[in-house]
Amino acid sequence: MTRVGRPLPGRSGCLTRTAGRHVIPIMTLMLGTVAAVSPVTTVHAQAGSTDTGSAARYFAVPIELDLDSGADNGDASILKFAPLYKIPLGKRWSLVNLDLVTLADAPGGVPGQPGNPSPEAGGRAFGLADLTHASFFTPQKSGNFIYGFGAILTLPVATAGVLGSDKWSAGPAFRVVYRNGPWNIGFFGGNQKSFAGSGARPDVDQLLIRGAIRRRLSDNWFLVSAPVITANWNAQSGQKWVVPVGGGVGRRLGPELSPWAVSVQGYVNAIKPDGAPDWVMRLSVVAAIPLGNDQ
Repeated sequence: MTRVGRPLPGRSGCLTRTAGRHVIPIMTLMLGTVAAVSPVTTVHAQAGSTDTGSAARYFAVPIELDLDSGADNGDASILKFAPLYKIPLGKRWSLVNLDLVTLADAPGGVPGQPGNPSPEAGGRAFGLADLTHASFFTPQKSGNFIYGFGAILTLPVATAGVLGSDKWSAGPAFRVVYRNGPWNIGFFGGNQKSFAGSGARPDVDQLLIRGAIRRRLSDNWFLVSAPVITANWNAQSGQKWVVPVGGGVGRRLGPELSPWAVSVQGYVNAIKPDGAPDWVMRLSVVAAIPLGNDQ
């Protein structure tokens, strides 16, 4: 397997500096936005996290390291940061927001990647991939069933052509969560189409669905399955879908009501286009920053 951060020969300093110039302002903007809005008090299952049922206020930062293996062009290591936060919109509604910041060490030409379904061919590159943002209008009081609807947007900020689509893409998005006893079941997704960007790159028309199933066990352990399913509608028949099957085990960490959690997961791509990875290993950590209690 590859190691995160392995650069292209002869370009290590350039790629690292380029990625840093993009990551620092993006993370600064996100943190500034979060400081001005309310956190999501319940950390949801889509990143293998736990549901505390507490009135404690946390800012959740799911962090995932995916190790892809079996692709024709070589293995890849993908590090994802996915902070989740909300903006209150009066007494009845909230705007729940999800940002996806991705650092990748990956070869070019590997199909089926979220936001980059038709990647540029080329050698291995390390750097920032495209930035994806999703917003969902969600009722403040939803009981065991939570739903949201909104939009998803991808910005072409990748530091290398093989890591991004070089296209602006957007489309409708949805979010559904159901909680009952030890079970937390949900998913979010959206379909994006490109509307601007490089004319030299293929248009984007991709469905993205992120599953989320968690079963709480005793002693703070839980089972989790969170596959990332994609469909490239512009691909030929038999080459559109990536459908992983699998899951893993995790454990809640820290104090009883803390949503900190860690899990290890494995997925086999049961349906995939030619050249895509055969399987993925994932290490997931949910970092929950406490922000006090609701009054």
